[in-house]
Amino acid sequence: MSIPPHVLKTVPLFADLTPQEVTLLEQHCRLRTYEEGQILFTQGDAITSLYVLCQGTLQIFRDTQTGHEVTTDILIAGDLLGADDMLNAVETHTSSAKAVDKTILVDIPALWVRQNFKSFDRLGEHLLEYVSKRLHQAQTEREQSITMTAPQLIACYVQRLCFLYGFDPKGFDLPYKKTLIASRLGMALETFSRSLEKLSDHGIIISGNHVSIPDIEKATTFVCSECSINDVCENHPETKSQF
Repeated sequence: MSIPPHVLKTVPLFADLTPQEVTLLEQHCRLRTYEEGQILFTQGDAITSLYVLCQGTLQIFRDTQTGHEVTTDILIAGDLLGADDMLNAVETHTSSAKAVDKTILVDIPALWVRQNFKSFDRLGEHLLEYVSKRLHQAQTEREQSITMTAPQLIACYVQRLCFLYGFDPKGFDLPYKKTLIASRLGMALETFSRSLEKLSDHGIIISGNHVSIPDIEKATTFVCSECSINDVCENHPETKSQF
């Protein structure tokens, strides 16, 4: 499917491209739609495209030798898929990707991106900024997995959802299944379920798929007490400001 006019300008990565650059991109991009459960590619497949997520949610995962899926990331609208592999000159995908719900992506041929990378004044800069931000997030998560308890990790993730989706902390529904969130946090489902029961003591109530944070101060104190970046974290001030 060809790209409708002005779609690229709604994507943060392309927001400040010139009209001529947007037109050039539109001529080489395709809009692709994936239904829930569809696989975009699997680990080891050749990298053929840089993807920009316009709508929906993607699960990035690896399969263990015992057949379990290990979720390494969950991507939402505005995120890029394949940027880090391309910048590292990797030829095959290091993970698999699956649509969590109906997903629409901009598909840009990888070969074309490599050949025309320098023709766009800001595109390379934006790609590097994006990959750097994701690497920083991954480093922070590794540290948190060591210093924080399972309930703290879940509480932090719930507050991050408020930031990412603009949810009202007073009440919102989880955007994806608990099994996916547990996998993303590297927890067994049993550990995840037991930890949910403990959150009500810390200002967070999760009932079924519904979340409410009636005591944001208590929840933030609980989450931040074992986090080394609490003074610069974007999640908690954003969440707090919505009250």
